[in-house]
Amino acid sequence: MAVAVLIGQSKHATNDFNHEIYCGTFLVGPGTYVPGGLALDSFLLAYLLPKSNSKPLSVQLWSTEGSGYIYQRIELTGTMMVLQVPLTGSLTTAAPLVELLAGNTLSAVQADTIRFEARYRRNAFVAP
Repeated sequence: MAVAVLIGQSKHATNDFNHEIYCGTFLVGPGTYVPGGLALDSFLLAYLLPKSNSKPLSVQLWSTEGSGYIYQRIELTGTMMVLQVPLTGSLTTAAPLVELLAGNTLSAVQADTIRFEARYRRNAFVAP
């Protein structure tokens, strides 16, 4: 089965002198999960078309459906990692969250709507 992709659902942008801030939602399409997460920065670049020549300064992700999954952007790789409580742990233990297993079909994640807020630095204006 192919690797899952992200599918844009809604977006809104606001700008100030130095930054562009985008808010919106997206879904995870059919496919499997790969270690390290799903391509996020490249998806946001194609979906939002920011006026920036750099990667996002920050991206916050959260579930709107209360799925129980934690979505986290890994800045170094530009991916979205999906985390969950370990099978042997609970929310009352000090155990860290764990990444979904490689090859997971993501059926529960596909039923979720993921909200995001992405902040980019605007390109500086250069006079001709």
